[in-house]
Amino acid sequence: MKVSLKWLRDYVDINKDVKTFADMMTMSGTKSEAIEFLGEEIENVVTGKIVSIEEHPDAEKLIVTQIDIGKEELLQIVTGAKNVSVGDYVPVALHGSKLPGGIKIKNGKLRGVASNGMLCSNEELNIDSKYIDEKSKDGILLLHEVETGKDIREVLLLNDAIVEFELTANRPDCQSMMGIAYEAAATLGIKANIPVPEVKAETDADVRISVDVEDECLCPRYMLREIRDIKICPSPYWMQRRLIEYGMRPINNIVDITNYVMIEYGQPLHAFDAEKIQSGKILVRRAHEGEKLTTLDAIQRTLDTDMLLITDGKQPIGIAGVMGGFNTEIDANTKNIVIESALFDADSIRLTSRRLGLRSEASSKYEKGIDILRPNLALDRACQLIEELGYGSVCSGIVDTMKTEFVPAIIQTTFSNINGLMGTELSISDITDILQSLNFECLVEGDNIKVTVPHYRLDMAIADDIVEEVARIYGYNNIESKPIYAEVTQARKSKDRQFEDILKSLAMNNGLTEVSTYSFVSPKGLEKSNITDMKYHNFLKLLNPLGEETSVMRTSLIPEMLDVMYTNTSRKNDEFAAFEYGNTFFMSEEDKLPEEAKAMVAAAYGKAEEFFIMKARLEGILKGLGLKEYEYVPEKTNRVFHPGRCANVVADGKNIAVIGEIHPAVLENYGIKKRIYLFEIFVDEVKSVSNTEIIYSQIPKYPTVLRDIALVVDKDVYVNEIEKVIRKNGKKLLEEVKLFDIFEGAQIGSDKKSVAYSLKFRAADRTLTDEEINPVIEKILLQLEIECNANLR
Repeated sequence: MKVSLKWLRDYVDINKDVKTFADMMTMSGTKSEAIEFLGEEIENVVTGKIVSIEEHPDAEKLIVTQIDIGKEELLQIVTGAKNVSVGDYVPVALHGSKLPGGIKIKNGKLRGVASNGMLCSNEELNIDSKYIDEKSKDGILLLHEVETGKDIREVLLLNDAIVEFELTANRPDCQSMMGIAYEAAATLGIKANIPVPEVKAETDADVRISVDVEDECLCPRYMLREIRDIKICPSPYWMQRRLIEYGMRPINNIVDITNYVMIEYGQPLHAFDAEKIQSGKILVRRAHEGEKLTTLDAIQRTLDTDMLLITDGKQPIGIAGVMGGFNTEIDANTKNIVIESALFDADSIRLTSRRLGLRSEASSKYEKGIDILRPNLALDRACQLIEELGYGSVCSGIVDTMKTEFVPAIIQTTFSNINGLMGTELSISDITDILQSLNFECLVEGDNIKVTVPHYRLDMAIADDIVEEVARIYGYNNIESKPIYAEVTQARKSKDRQFEDILKSLAMNNGLTEVSTYSFVSPKGLEKSNITDMKYHNFLKLLNPLGEETSVMRTSLIPEMLDVMYTNTSRKNDEFAAFEYGNTFFMSEEDKLPEEAKAMVAAAYGKAEEFFIMKARLEGILKGLGLKEYEYVPEKTNRVFHPGRCANVVADGKNIAVIGEIHPAVLENYGIKKRIYLFEIFVDEVKSVSNTEIIYSQIPKYPTVLRDIALVVDKDVYVNEIEKVIRKNGKKLLEEVKLFDIFEGAQIGSDKKSVAYSLKFRAADRTLTDEEINPVIEKILLQLEIECNANLR
């Protein structure tokens, strides 16, 4: 919001310099972003009147002018401008003057003729060409009739400062000069002088156009006033200048007044040519699907049923809250107009503006919200200006569709609550004075206070909002810092976070580097990885993705881990071992939040890498989690892994992990030319069977007894099956089973293999004897023969 300080001073007596005022506004919650000093670089430039023009004796393209600058002697200036004539008023840069850009003007000669200064164009005065008339473009800036010799900054109203405020979306009231005036008054501790519009309405007549609103939810209030005998002409220069400083281009007196009032009150207005509404009726309705309207910018737009239209009962004449129609535009032949001042639903205007790709100053104000009383104030103000400036005769009749009386919001709180949250000891009068400076009405009952909110403060809803108002006007910098008076409890991580830390630490201790990938992924990742389980295809899709590559939330960490492997192989890293621990996301039932599940994946490649090294890493992690009994179950249906080189890890009947070598087809999909070994830990399942509590025991007093056995079994017998039989029959004396050799050869048969184990026996209270151990060994061998068809070699 750009605010002219000269304009703002019409409502508030600002007795501070611009920078101090801007800083004070920032500290009270209305942040000043920048300050621009208009005309700051212009010095010694005055107004002049061209008295005579003669041709240059030695240059066809130059002319010699005599300029009256309010002194006895005329000033001779040579110029090449073609748009000047005798009697024109122009800006004159005198000897020693300064212009924007550091330009200095001195007396001199042009082709032998003395030139005592320079006539200035709009560009030389740093005035944008879009704000000047056609006659002044590509030439000298032509002024209206004015006293000669006056400072050009005063004439063009350039002796001003523009403060740009950065406003938050919850303060639509500050999108107007009135809103800023109220804030400035409260900040400076003075009263704002906001005039109440008064309309004489000397023409005693009703509005000849009726209004019907089909959807009152989208249009709670629609007002019309008629002005007859309109005179279309340029608006006064002071009004044009204020529009320019705000950033709007002057058009004509009626359009400029509607824009001026919109800036002043924050209420968009629109003027229709009354004669072009031939039906004599305005109908506010939703658009029909595919309906078309050519807007004021001469572009035909296609509408849909979510958009609100202003129509004449048959055809559209404007897009509500966004832009009027070309078919009712005010032109030089306009004699009678009706001015619309309405309240439209903010969400509807925002949606319409976005879908059409059409953002106007009106839509930017509507989409942030406007209070229900503002349409009447702005409409009266526009009619008042038309009357005062003599542009037409305002009719006394008013059309107003508002059916319910406005009831202001009332918020109740206590003074102790306000002081308690702020950490202050302000008196009741201090607090009420602050609130009243913001135009809040206060009813005090002991410690309780009822605050009646002004109609334009749509952001006020709860008691904490009142506390914020008091705090910002009192000054956050005036609130003393105080220590917290509260019991401080020791912060502890949740059990889930503790388990996560343990799992990550174990992974790093077993040679894995942690990586982190994006949660937003491409749905094609599952296809590349050959993950066929439909559970993983239940994607949570993003409503507004950046692209296909980040359009869904991940359901598995495997695709991104393989991307990490590809990246490292493509960068010529000879070996790499990594893990990721993170969330996966799944769609849930309707109206419920998505389900999040923790997952962990590790992968590795390199010259020294093989399946058993990756298996050792997994077992190191499981050992750290306190898991002692688990088994590997061959997995042949998981298409992510190489067939015959994959196994599920099962503990207590639960599938806690899967490990294997990545399938060659998957590696080809990713462009990876190395063998990749990967395991995935199912976090929730492994957590349910783990035991991270460390139990200490005494160092054994008695020695172990070692026995080695070598068994001949069929090749298709898994080592895990043999170990299960050994442990089951080793009773309490068996402390450890360790495989140390596997042999295959013609000596034992082509369909057989030899497996050798080292068995460690120990008792906690005595030294074991052969008489105690031999029966256990015999039982183990017997059960191995029965269950695994294993014979002692």
